Amino acid sequence: MEILHYLPLHTLFETFSIAVAALVFAIGWNSYTQQTTPALLALSTGFLGVALLDFGHLLSYAGMPDFVTPSGPEKAIVFWLAARFLAAISLLAAAVLSWKPQPSQAPRYLLIVAVLLATAAVYGVTLWFPEILPRTFIPGQGLTPIKLYAEYTLVALYGGAALAFHWRRRRPSTLDVPRLIVAAVAIVMSELCFTLYFSVYDLSNAAGHVYKVIGYWFLYRAIFVTSVHHPYDALNQSQWELWAEKERMRVTLLSIGDGLIATDTDGRVTLMNRAAERLTGWTMAEALGKPVSDVFTIENAETGRAVAVPVEQVLRDGEIVGLANHTILVSRDGARSHIADTAAPIRDRSGALHGVVLIFQDVTETYNSREALKENLSLTTGVLESAACGVIATGLDGVVRVFNREAEQITGYSAGEMLEQPSSALLRLHDAEELRAQAERVSRALQRPIKPDFELFVAAAQDSGLPEQREWTCVRKDGARRTVSLVVSVLRDSGGVIRGYLGIMLDVTEKKLAERQIENLAYYDPLTNLPNRRLLLESLSQALQTARRAGRHGALLFLDLDHFKNLNDARGHTAGDALLRELAQRLRGVLRKEEMVSRLSGDEFVILLPDLGADQTAAASIARQVADKLRLAVALPFRLDQQDYSLFASVGLTVFPKTSDETVDDILIQADSAMYAAKDGGRNGVREFDPQMRAEAESRLRLEQDLRKAVEGDEFTLFLQPQTTADGALVAAEALVRWNHPTRGLVAPGGFIAVAENSGLILPLGDWILTEACRILRRLEDAGSPCHLSVNISPRQFRQTTFCATVLAILNQTRANPRRLTLEITEGIAIDDVHDTVAKMRELSACGVSFSLDDFGTGYSSLSYLKQLPVSEIKIDRSFIQDVDGNSHNAALVDIILSIADRLGLRTVAEGVETAEDRDFLKERGCAIFQGYYFSRPIPVDAFFRAYAPPALPENVQPRVEADALS
Repeated sequence: MEILHYLPLHTLFETFSIAVAALVFAIGWNSYTQQTTPALLALSTGFLGVALLDFGHLLSYAGMPDFVTPSGPEKAIVFWLAARFLAAISLLAAAVLSWKPQPSQAPRYLLIVAVLLATAAVYGVTLWFPEILPRTFIPGQGLTPIKLYAEYTLVALYGGAALAFHWRRRRPSTLDVPRLIVAAVAIVMSELCFTLYFSVYDLSNAAGHVYKVIGYWFLYRAIFVTSVHHPYDALNQSQWELWAEKERMRVTLLSIGDGLIATDTDGRVTLMNRAAERLTGWTMAEALGKPVSDVFTIENAETGRAVAVPVEQVLRDGEIVGLANHTILVSRDGARSHIADTAAPIRDRSGALHGVVLIFQDVTETYNSREALKENLSLTTGVLESAACGVIATGLDGVVRVFNREAEQITGYSAGEMLEQPSSALLRLHDAEELRAQAERVSRALQRPIKPDFELFVAAAQDSGLPEQREWTCVRKDGARRTVSLVVSVLRDSGGVIRGYLGIMLDVTEKKLAERQIENLAYYDPLTNLPNRRLLLESLSQALQTARRAGRHGALLFLDLDHFKNLNDARGHTAGDALLRELAQRLRGVLRKEEMVSRLSGDEFVILLPDLGADQTAAASIARQVADKLRLAVALPFRLDQQDYSLFASVGLTVFPKTSDETVDDILIQADSAMYAAKDGGRNGVREFDPQMRAEAESRLRLEQDLRKAVEGDEFTLFLQPQTTADGALVAAEALVRWNHPTRGLVAPGGFIAVAENSGLILPLGDWILTEACRILRRLEDAGSPCHLSVNISPRQFRQTTFCATVLAILNQTRANPRRLTLEITEGIAIDDVHDTVAKMRELSACGVSFSLDDFGTGYSSLSYLKQLPVSEIKIDRSFIQDVDGNSHNAALVDIILSIADRLGLRTVAEGVETAEDRDFLKERGCAIFQGYYFSRPIPVDAFFRAYAPPALPENVQPRVEADALS
């Protein structure tokens, strides 16, 4: 349906739209720049192009005069679609861009240039190159598909803008979002109408323009509210808030306790509060407009001379000014008050000076109290100067008021350098790190933050009101450090008000040094400076208690050097001490800070690992790892006197607690037992405590105690085992020691000799065996037997420096013939110290005593040593004799030993012959003397004498009797 005379109505609609679009641009572009958001800028700048394109649409509408080229529907639709797309893009940009103010101006101009260029491009193509554009309207047929698709696209864009505005409506914004949503929806309706007309004059076209006008109107209102109405509302709100702030400020200034006077730039009073009225004697009504110097009269308290009001200086220099101390305000009625004041400039936002504010406070009471304190301090200075301790007094502000002679002696600073100095002067007397550490400790104690400054010294005394004592490190002026005891207390006036602080300082450096020396002697080993047994026991006790309470486990390690005595004997105790000191450093380097290594005695070290976790098995594993590290640290070469020495260590460990009643002594015994087990296992190893070790240790202890009683109670006896020819004719007899135990009966040597060797009881036992053997030798000689007697000597016995003298003394005492005595030594004795061994053997050989090398073949079997030693006999060990006829290796070794003995001219004795086959094998290979169960078991001495009369000995075979201390 076409509308008659639609062209004037269309012209009215478009003129309105162009005007609104222009207003949108004008208002948005010229709004307050610091409040312009990117969204508003995009919307307003885009609508400049919309206004220009709508103007082209108006001039090109059908029925309008020619606009450069003939007007018509196609030309008008191009301008229309371009304007609509630009409007849609602008609205969509406003919906998605930031709604926060954008201070930068650069995007404004770039955006408007872009819009104008785009608009010019549309005009150029539409007016001069219309043939490149697709058809949008065909008379008589209506809109083309291209036109419809374009309109539906516009509907989507406007709808998207409306949805975006709706989605962001709750965000803070200076935009009028509801009106923008209504505008977008109205334009959507407009575009839908433009998809329905068949003639540019029909009703659908008119409805589309109506909706467009409605949309533009809401858009204009939104921009107007955003750019004009909101700023005016904000201005009114700011003016109201400014008035309220001024009122609050006025009330505050009038009610504060300090006096306040404000002046203009001419120095005339513009404001006074009640405190200023009270102190000056002027009311505000009287003082208003008067020069401030008439109202505020001040003078110097010490000289009585007038002092210039600081307002004049502030007006001249523009800086804050404070009055000097000892200033008196003279009021209108002549009353005088000590004051402290400050004058500051009043500036506007641009920094221009508008006046001065003068704030002053009545400090008369404080001043009088301070003067009284100074007077009291001066009265006591004479007493303080004669005190035997350092005395330092300060005011509440920390300024030093008293610094006596003893304080000068302690700190190295003179009173002239300290008096009237601020609190920072006291801080230089202390170590900065110590101040920080003490501040943290005091903060925790007082449950409030304490700074490492003057507050640190007085905080505790302030809070409790009681003297507070603490030790400090005093850093003297010359840099030396002294330990001082400082007692800080508060100084109060007669009313109980704190007026200052008093510090009493004593130099306790020598006292602390003496205490440390005493403690060091009591708790530390003087050689290695490691904790000693006392400190170890205390630490172990504490660790045991802590582990029980916390359900944790620790470990104790016993470390003992292997053969350390050899180094002491060879290089002397000085070298041994140097090694122990270096070892102490190594062990400390392996352990963590919380772990302890102590020196128990000699070359024994004990390591405490207090916390290894809650699992006992894991704790034992960690302890073993630490033990291995310690053992490897010991094994590293030591450099002593330009030579390298290598030592090894045996380590025993035990984990605690294992039971609820386990004691410190139990743990020490367990670790010690494990260490000895490591030594018994070959040394240079680690062993963990096993309960069986405790039982074995207790058994060894009982055995040692019984053995000691046996030595003292003469519970030992000798048995003799014959040594014969292959035919059984007696050649000699071996005396074997037996222990006649009160409850266990006869005990063979294997049951007690090792304990005797380790405990040292082998020395008296060995002397007894040698004595008894010599007595038997004497009896044999008296009976007419020419037998020799051999006695087996233990390594410890042989190494005694008095060994030779002891043997000769026993021979002399028993009147035994030394030429019939043969002493047996092992290969280990022979090569342990060859020079000492050869010297002793030669000394006794010169007296007629013979030597036999026992257990030959089980040790070093060194021919060079065998050649050096003055021995006359070797004994083949029983381990080679057993199964000699069936074991080719044993047979070969026996052949070699017999061959060596024959070539060196030595007698050979075969031990452990138990079968006829053994005897025959040895006999065939030239062995002359046999000993073993095949011939006879060991028998008592009296039985031996009864069974064996002095035999008729074969030619070239000399009879002898052998007494073995260790067999």
